[in-house]
Amino acid sequence: MTENIHLSGAAQSAPTFRVSDVSAAQVLRAIRFRGAASRSELAEVTGLSKATVARAVTSLGELGVIHRQPGATSQGATGRPGEVLELDPAGPVAVAVHIGLKDSVVAICDMRCRVLTARGVPTPSDPRDSVDLLSAEAFRLLDGFRGRPLAAGGVATAARVSPTGLVEHDLLGWHGVPLGELFGETLGVPFSVAPQVEAMAAAELLVGHERHSGSTLLVYGREYIGAALVIDGNVHQPSAGPADLRHLPFGEVPNLDDRGRGLIDTVSDHGLLRAARAAGLGVSSVTALDELAAKDGGGASTETARAILRDRALALGRVVGTASALFRPDTVVLSGQAFTDHPRYLPDVLAGTREIPLAGREPSLRVSTAGRRVQEQAAMAVALDRLTADPERALAEVASGCAA
Repeated sequence: MTENIHLSGAAQSAPTFRVSDVSAAQVLRAIRFRGAASRSELAEVTGLSKATVARAVTSLGELGVIHRQPGATSQGATGRPGEVLELDPAGPVAVAVHIGLKDSVVAICDMRCRVLTARGVPTPSDPRDSVDLLSAEAFRLLDGFRGRPLAAGGVATAARVSPTGLVEHDLLGWHGVPLGELFGETLGVPFSVAPQVEAMAAAELLVGHERHSGSTLLVYGREYIGAALVIDGNVHQPSAGPADLRHLPFGEVPNLDDRGRGLIDTVSDHGLLRAARAAGLGVSSVTALDELAAKDGGGASTETARAILRDRALALGRVVGTASALFRPDTVVLSGQAFTDHPRYLPDVLAGTREIPLAGREPSLRVSTAGRRVQEQAAMAVALDRLTADPERALAEVASGCAA
């Protein structure tokens, strides 16, 4: 159990997690999704006036975010060639951190919403040790991007986060930990902190599709089971904390070791390995269990491994179905390695969802495009939130040293 840590630094603002309507943000998003474009093309795509686009382009250029594409021109309305603008490959970078129950990852990302490099480490039990270790890894990774300004940072983790950035991480036993301040003091830039499932939903906004309407429910499954709701391009961030699905019923799972301790204990990775050991399977990882299940002619051990994975898929599907019945989204996105690492069991997930009766139209169901990099992309969504929501203000504040 970790006692509260008190710092004298400024309170950390929560990420907005929305598709921004700020002019510079719209211009930046259009270039990111559509590639290099002229001012006229940007005005047409965004619906902004040419004068507004021109002001945003000038500001973003001065801040080092976009520049003229070398050797490229476009035909302007007056017949004169115009500049073609693109994101500057030497532009600002951000540090993205995901803190997991067993393993953590630190990554460097840029304004193109790309993870440039990443490194994983075991999660220390003490929060200060985690910050020290992950900050040291961040400095090592940043050494490969000398000359590119560090503009922001972000942390995603399976925890409740107060409006001032204090982390309540029940699974790690961290309480009242100012993670944003700790990282910010070490790395020297503003750090935001957010619950990981809401951050994963924000990553779908950041890199999934250029435009978003309607409602989307993202369900995450691995060592933690959670959900986040997105409505018309805005991630819902409940003041009481992220939606927790661990107490939902999941039906009978005869091939899993259900000790009456709830969903996470039964269908998480460690729950699968406990069930595999109880069945006499000599596997030490979920990957090995999946490889055993994929064997042709593997005999009884292979059938048992398949039954364990099929039971987890069914249980998760039932939980997804129950959450869908409660939230009634237009779309459901399945995220996390419990779904993405086992595509051959997705039909069982779908079968589980259909065990829960729904009146009216069923939501469309798809797997997150993030795949195995979902933790990195969630952290990236937190790290880039300030920069993509209002790039002019965020970068100007960093440059002047007065960022909140």
